[in-house]
Amino acid sequence: MITFLYPGQGSQHPGMLDALPRTASVEATMTAVSDALGHDVRDLDDADALSSTVAAQLALFTVGVAATRILAEDDILPDAVAGHSIGAFAAAVTAGVITLEEGVQAVQLRAQVMQDLYPSGYGLLALLGARLVDVERLVAEVGGADDLFVAMENAEEQIVLAGSDAAFERVRASAAKYQIREIRRLEVAVPSHCALMEPVAQAVAGVFHSLPARRPVIRYVSAMTARSAMTSAAVVADLTGGVAHRVRWRDATDLLAELGTSVVVQLSPGRTTAVLFATAHSVIPVVALDDAPYADSRLRIRKLTRAPRCAAQGTDED
Repeated sequence: MITFLYPGQGSQHPGMLDALPRTASVEATMTAVSDALGHDVRDLDDADALSSTVAAQLALFTVGVAATRILAEDDILPDAVAGHSIGAFAAAVTAGVITLEEGVQAVQLRAQVMQDLYPSGYGLLALLGARLVDVERLVAEVGGADDLFVAMENAEEQIVLAGSDAAFERVRASAAKYQIREIRRLEVAVPSHCALMEPVAQAVAGVFHSLPARRPVIRYVSAMTARSAMTSAAVVADLTGGVAHRVRWRDATDLLAELGTSVVVQLSPGRTTAVLFATAHSVIPVVALDDAPYADSRLRIRKLTRAPRCAAQGTDED
């Protein structure tokens, strides 16, 4: 079972669109996204543009879809997909529940409403070396009136908070007594995955209200529920509601392992979700597409998917 993982906001970097191979499928994807936007998506590929939430999310969506199509040219297709935050939209395209054009419309609106609601003074803060129970106690201690939330449980000791700059300062002042090893501000300018994003969820629901029902053609695992979304309605519920709810990435990756994942591929850009999966499930081979030239990564994936499953996952004697 091969699983594709799609990274979320914070993994974007200048030049990530230009780094894609110039294949026919990539060019077709760029053209389709540009037509849907009314301007060239390649204009979103520099540092100034990517400082915008709208540009970052649209560019990540485009790269995710294009990278999937590159692999499909070599008949490398997933049995399951999961997307971290905005990555869920590219995962839903791969699953056949939404079209690329519908994804562009939803992602653009989602990001624009997020940016308009919180143009400054908010964001995401990663706490490393911290257990969820301790972080929840910290939030209860220093959180103000709706300005600090647990937004993501990415791994056993990697929790992400959403909130205001002022709340983050209170976190830093109190972190020592909770034995938090490291605090890192993420490259995300909005307080994603908390109750502050409910207006965004409602806006995205409006885009999808008349979406034709298309049953997923492959397994789609929700990072909001950490369960398989088996129907079109369940996938759409994940796409709409995910922005206002906690990301349960640790639980979602555990489910994928339990379902029989034998090879994991993180789609471009970056390698964050690959590292998180490998940390939790070290016996399952993981390939981050960006770790090598695309041709080399595709060769490695083909070799892994041809290997016997017991060899890929290890045995008791290893």
